[in-house]
Amino acid sequence: MAASDAAEEKQSDIYRDGLLRYAGYANEVGESFKPLIPRGAYLGSYAVSAAYVVGDAQDKYRRQHDATAASIEGAKALAWQGLASVILPGFTINRIVALASRLAPPPTTRLGRYAPTAVGLACIPLIIRPIDRAVDLAMDTLLDPLIHRAFHLREKTGS
Repeated sequence: MAASDAAEEKQSDIYRDGLLRYAGYANEVGESFKPLIPRGAYLGSYAVSAAYVVGDAQDKYRRQHDATAASIEGAKALAWQGLASVILPGFTINRIVALASRLAPPPTTRLGRYAPTAVGLACIPLIIRPIDRAVDLAMDTLLDPLIHRAFHLREKTGS
């Protein structure tokens, strides 16, 4: 391994290794609290997660020294984070909270009002690894080859 490769490998990734990583979970928290908070706060949780996804993709883009590699890495990060941090977990928690709301007592009771949110929050740690693995598989088998093919075709045609 070259010295520059070793230095790059040791370079800290604040989006994946630091506390900033938890910003990617903001929409799951928003989905959990959806029955209790104003719509603006709920949508704001998605804005926080989307900013995290874009920031991580931009970081991966900037870490590359070659324009094509930068574009590929940025696109891969955007796709992975979009699926694994926003789309799939948001949908999953939304459905869990909806089901919990249907199974809970009427929202006029304390249990009926807060149980769906508690169930949604409790499920966040349970869904992360399975979703990450599913997105890894989808990226490896479907999206990565498409992204690489698209960028290499662009290079050949000069567009």
